[in-house]
Amino acid sequence: MPTLYGEPILTKPPGMYIAIAICSLPFGEVTAFTARLPSVLAATITVFLFFGTFHQILDRHLALIGAMLMPVSFLWLDKVPSAEIDMLQVAWVAGALLTFLRALEAEESQKLALRWWLTSLLCVAGGFLTKWTSPAFFYLTVVPLLAWRGRLSLLFSWWHLAAVGVFLGVCTLWVSAVIAEVGWPALRDPFLAEAAQRFQPNHHGRTYPWLESLGYPFQILAANLPWSLLALWSLRPAFYRSWSTDGQRLLQLLHCWTWPNLLFWSLPAQHHVRYSLPMCPGIIGLGVMVCLHWLRSRESWRVSLSVFLGAWLIVKVIFTEMIVPERTAHRHVRETAARLSELVPTGEILYLGKLKDEGILFYYNRPARRLNGKQGDYYALLIEAEWQALQNTGRAEVIEWLRDQQEARIVLVRFR
Repeated sequence: MPTLYGEPILTKPPGMYIAIAICSLPFGEVTAFTARLPSVLAATITVFLFFGTFHQILDRHLALIGAMLMPVSFLWLDKVPSAEIDMLQVAWVAGALLTFLRALEAEESQKLALRWWLTSLLCVAGGFLTKWTSPAFFYLTVVPLLAWRGRLSLLFSWWHLAAVGVFLGVCTLWVSAVIAEVGWPALRDPFLAEAAQRFQPNHHGRTYPWLESLGYPFQILAANLPWSLLALWSLRPAFYRSWSTDGQRLLQLLHCWTWPNLLFWSLPAQHHVRYSLPMCPGIIGLGVMVCLHWLRSRESWRVSLSVFLGAWLIVKVIFTEMIVPERTAHRHVRETAARLSELVPTGEILYLGKLKDEGILFYYNRPARRLNGKQGDYYALLIEAEWQALQNTGRAEVIEWLRDQQEARIVLVRFR
């Protein structure tokens, strides 16, 4: 069960935290580098999954080109070298849907079909234990796809029901362990709060954001340029008919992966591109399929494309090695953390009020806890509003004023 500052943190399941811990084991500690490794590995696995899928309908060379084109996106470029949860969820959802496609194709062999169904739902379980919304992305794709193929009855097949039983068993084990440790309300309340932010329009005291909802699909498509333009081209019936049966089945999956999810995730009250990142491989996949269609009939384009991919690799290196460090340099989190280490005596626990700046505390790398009515002699890091409420009480003395990552003023004080 993940904890933060001595308290359970259950706004998200533990998947990303576990992944970071596993990647950090060989190094003996969690660092900025090891915290980013799960996103990098997840993106790499996703690319290989698409290579295997493309290779089923195309020759090895074209399949390799298609896989290499998948990460050619500015959104992908931004999310892969980060310690955020989103790319890991993308990998779980992609694994679930691409293995589900294999399950549909393996129905002649019950043993093989069951194996793929189990793999697919285990990926859904991994996604659920990483971020709550993963099963929604899965079934918002699977149900339209089965309806398109006239196979909705498969949802009641013993293969699917057995795999769902495994999914529920894995998730129930974790939920039961958390409830036994901290009680049902500690898990329920953060989950409901997360749901309320998305699906309760007046959660923040405002009316339903109609303009945001109407503009959200365009925002997603803009974030996935240039592939989103090619994805729109893939809607042409003539393009669909130009593929073999296996290619058409993959196009069906990618269309159901993209458009139903795009419609559904435009409806919640809270909109952010990264919330819908698991649908982006569907959009990119459609665009790549259009590109591969053109490459099949134009051999000379392959050389130009190889040059383009080489140029993109250079862009990737420059972005990772130069732009990302420069973008975060002005936050001065390392310097602020080092200053805190100088001011707070070794062995003292640093107590926090309403501060939510995990970046500084990550580099501080010493015990920190929430105040929660703490009494006695201790050091505390407060936001400016908390200090204004306390400064006339005579209970605390200012040690030093600092800045958080957003350049807001924070203050280190000592209570006596």
